[in-house]
Amino acid sequence: MDSRARRTTIIAASVAPLLLLAGCATGPTDADRAGWQEWFQGISAAAGGTSAAGMLSTSDDPAEGVTADFAAPGHYTSVELRCIGADRAQFSLTYRTASGETSVTQEIVCHGGAPLTPIAIPTGAQDLVSFTARASSPDGAGAWVAIPQH
Repeated sequence: MDSRARRTTIIAASVAPLLLLAGCATGPTDADRAGWQEWFQGISAAAGGTSAAGMLSTSDDPAEGVTADFAAPGHYTSVELRCIGADRAQFSLTYRTASGETSVTQEIVCHGGAPLTPIAIPTGAQDLVSFTARASSPDGAGAWVAIPQH
């Protein structure tokens, strides 16, 4: 084999795995998105109106937050954060009480939407009149839910 044929063989061998990987690098399907939406709607329904939920994005825009307003102030001690369709999600949480608001951020590993250990709500922010949450992920795909718990 001459040197030109050897170079062509080496180049072809180097490029072949990249082409295979490019074929595997597809995004979420419509069925994935529909499944994620069904997932968070089911969890939200079970929470009885005290949750915030939505689709993950790559943006950390406050306008993308979802607010749960409570008919009467309630005492909540923790919030359950869950996500599906991404590896990790960054949550921004705003707890509103009659005397003000407290905002925090929390990053979690998604674990395919499985329940995780609830995150404590700061002591001074536990008597909630409303709660706003949003979540983002570098993956930019998936869904999230945040459920304040008594």
